[in-house]
This record gives sequence, C-alpha cells and structure tokens, in this order.
Amino acid sequence: MTIKAGTFAKRLYLPRILGSAAGFWAVAAVLTSYSLPVWVWVLLVFHGFIWPHVAYLLARTVRVSYHVERRNMIVESAFGGLWVAAMQFNALGCTLLMSMFCMNCIAVGGPRLLAISLPVMATGALAFTWLLGSTFLPQTSTAQVYACLPMLAVYPMAVAFAAYRLAAQLAEHKRQLKEANRMDSLTGLLNQGAWKRFLGEEFTAAQQRPLPTTLALIDIDHFKAINDVHGHLVGDDVIRLLTVTLRQRCRPTDVAGRIGGDEFGLVLRDTDGEQAEAILARLKHHMLQAFEARKDLPPMTLSIGVSEHGATMNRVEDWVMASDNALYQAKREGRNRVVLAEQVSAAQI
Repeated sequence: MTIKAGTFAKRLYLPRILGSAAGFWAVAAVLTSYSLPVWVWVLLVFHGFIWPHVAYLLARTVRVSYHVERRNMIVESAFGGLWVAAMQFNALGCTLLMSMFCMNCIAVGGPRLLAISLPVMATGALAFTWLLGSTFLPQTSTAQVYACLPMLAVYPMAVAFAAYRLAAQLAEHKRQLKEANRMDSLTGLLNQGAWKRFLGEEFTAAQQRPLPTTLALIDIDHFKAINDVHGHLVGDDVIRLLTVTLRQRCRPTDVAGRIGGDEFGLVLRDTDGEQAEAILARLKHHMLQAFEARKDLPPMTLSIGVSEHGATMNRVEDWVMASDNALYQAKREGRNRVVLAEQVSAAQI
C-alpha cells in the first residue's frame, strides 16, 4: 500500500515531539551527575527539541514518507546508543529509553525494523562508551526517578492516541473499500452482486412490513442499437444520464441497482403497484425531458416491469420473475411503457 506524501510523517510528528522532549529531561537528569563534553549536551538539545522537526521535514518532502521514517528510526536508534553510554548504563534511564525506542520501531516497521535497529543501538552504545570512557553505574537517584515520570506518563498516551487515529483511519478505509465493492463503477448504483444481496434482504423485510413494497425492472429500449450506431462511449453517456435522472427523481427511500448492461432494478418502499406505476410514468417523462435537453445523445425510451410484493410469493425469485414477466410484456406491447404484473396476470386469464 502506498502512503501519501507526508501523511505518515504527520501521524508521527506529535508523538515524536512529546517523546523527544520528555526523553530530554529523563536523560538530562542522569547526565548532570557526570562531567561530559559540551558536544554531548548540544546533541541532547538537538535530539530533544530540534530533531522531531528535522525528521518531519525530511519525511514530508518525499512521495512515500514511510521509507524515510524507517531511516529516521534507525538514526534515533543510534541516538539511543549514545544516551545509554552517556548515562553510564543507568538502570532506570536506560531501560526506559530502550523500551521507548523499541516501541517506536515496532510501531513504525514491526519486528523487522526492530531487528535492524537493535544492532545499531548496540553499536552506538559500544562506540560512545569507548569515546566517552563510560563506566557501569546502574544506580538511580530519586531525582532521576521523578525526571523519568513525564516520559512514562505522557509518551505512551501520545503513542496510544496515534495508534487510535491510525486504527480509526484504517477502519474508515475498510468501510470505503467495502462500499466501493458494492457499487457499479459507471453509475455509482448497487452492482449486480450487491443488488442480489439487497433484494434478498428486502424480500424478507417486505414479508414483515405492514406497508407494501414494489419492485421495478427498468430496461433501455434498443440499447444495443445505440451502442452499434453511436459507439460504446455514447452508450455509457446514456447510462450516466439515466442514472443521474434516476437519482434526482427517486425518493430517499427508493433503492436502485444496475443489474446488467442496460437493465436496472428499483425497489419502491411503502408503495403499492398502482402508486409505483404512476411514479414510474413520471420518471419516464423526466427521462424524456433530460434526453431532449442533451442534443449530443440519441433519443431513449424505457420499458418497465412492475410487481408488488405479494403474500403468495415464497421466494425472492418469485418476485423477480413477476417483474421480469411484466417487463417482457412491456416489450411485446411495443416498448416505452410501464406494465404491472397484475395486468399481465389478468391478460393471461
């Protein structure tokens, strides 16, 4: 997965600022007990208060900031080795510092980054032990304990907050991906698979709902001829305009889906067959007006089959079949019309 430029860096920016500042006081409380070169204090100030901004600027200027952040974590591991050596292996300060660095590595790059960073930290500790002439002084004073408390209290909360934001963002991306998988790419309506699932659920709900529910199957008349004569791009434009008009003219409670290339389904809740017939007749009229306004598109008409959910329907297939029979009756009668399944049944009788 590619992470947008700066996004990952922004996510780590605040935790790094808080952690570096809290770490400064924890390390400084230990270093005041020793006589160290000035450059060690300069590096400590840089790491505590300047490095977070440098790391952020380095990461946000590249396309994939995650890779730079991995390098930033390796640099911080080298800093960690320096502070372990400078603190003369103080028990509390070094344990706290190493645990925070390890937590950062795992949060950014998992065990693999940790496996890379630990040798860097160990090498840094050995190198600076030789450079500074460090000894092993693990004792911890009361003042040093108090200096470590801000890091113990603040930094884990900052990391937890960053992790929460990441989890929330991932959950939203997952929801959007799931929603995208349900939608037809051309129209934004339910695709064929999602429509079938929805219709099954709606059939069950209609059996329990006191008010009627009606299913309409909508077919573009002579759509193959439109594609053959004008091309598939024009055919796509026809479908898009139909979809836009469908969205504009349908009620909030109505749900539409694209069943096939030129066939659509529409569920009209709290609507009986006769009411649906009137609604769909108005829809056809609005469609005609919309296409008349588009001189670049060929004229288009619709055949629509309508079936109200009935008590005698035992399966969702019975409901679809009733609407489908009505749709084919509309085509047999010359197309460009709305036909109720009840009318088909009466004609057969």
